[in-house]
Amino acid sequence: MLKTRIIVAFISLFAFIFTYLHAIPPPPPPPPVDHAIALLKKIKGIVIFDQIVVKKQEKMIINGIIGQGIDENTPENYFISFSYFAAKNETHSFAELNIPIKPPRAGPWNVTIPGVVDQCTKKFYIGITKMPHIKIF
Repeated sequence: MLKTRIIVAFISLFAFIFTYLHAIPPPPPPPPVDHAIALLKKIKGIVIFDQIVVKKQEKMIINGIIGQGIDENTPENYFISFSYFAAKNETHSFAELNIPIKPPRAGPWNVTIPGVVDQCTKKFYIGITKMPHIKIF
């Protein structure tokens, strides 16, 4: 009788381990990545928006390059203005964003800001200015 209980206990234990050994949940899917591309024809530039998720916060990585229209090698004289959603304009100089300038080109550069690419593709505005009031795009 004792021998039968030991055999049944081992079979039950083996069945339990075998059943739950294969019940490992699949790994979570990779974070969603959305892309949008803006072509700036006058200055022969391109801006690429990539969606990322960092610590459950949705953010956008904005990569860009400007092909012409930069006259001087002084990054503190050029500014980029980001306007998206209901947020106020964020204006940053090329020097703040570490955008390299080799006239007539600038970039490549990238910036990470909060936001969702799908929601901002029609509401996003980038202005590139030489002085805070003159737009050159």
